[in-house]
Amino acid sequence: MPATSKPKPRGRPTGRAVLSQQDWFNAATEAILEGGFDQLRVLPLAKRLKVTRGSFYWHFDDLGSFIHLFLDQWQALRMQGLRYWQPGQDPGLTPEQEVDRVLKLMFEGPAVEFKRMKVEFAIRDYAQRDDYARQVVASVDHARVEQSAALLEPLVAPGTARAMALIQYSTVLGSVLLFRGQLGGDRSLQTIRQHWRQLLSGTQASATNADNLQ
Repeated sequence: MPATSKPKPRGRPTGRAVLSQQDWFNAATEAILEGGFDQLRVLPLAKRLKVTRGSFYWHFDDLGSFIHLFLDQWQALRMQGLRYWQPGQDPGLTPEQEVDRVLKLMFEGPAVEFKRMKVEFAIRDYAQRDDYARQVVASVDHARVEQSAALLEPLVAPGTARAMALIQYSTVLGSVLLFRGQLGGDRSLQTIRQHWRQLLSGTQASATNADNLQ
């Protein structure tokens, strides 16, 4: 009988198969941009990267764990992005100027980086049917709203900062979804930002007048 060949030990893939986890996450991002989370399948991702499915399973146990890791990275990056919203970064700014700086970041940033926002909206859609994604989105939303509330605290009536932050956050996400890429969309976003600033100014004036009457 011919000698039976020994099975080859499982080793690190070679050639184009030597990819990092980030390569797979990048491929997932492009797939999501094209068609949402329904596009996340192992074989199509492998074909996109011109490798076999073995390369995928070198890095990830299965598709579910891959999606969880992708969501974890998205959450970490969004949390990291909050450092630009922190109050007190420039001691020379008044509370009004600080909030105006953040409003500009909130309204103009997502509009400019619509590719990033398109992925976020896809994740939010996926969160409607996946518990883990729902928890990740809720964590990001909570952090954003709480930080926004801290920025608004000096400008609004006592006890209303978080409610105003919720309104502001909803306005930002909704306006980007509605107006990005539409005719006159940039002008609409600018108008919303200007009127929100005026609303905050009016709220602060009312709170100051109330304090003076006490």
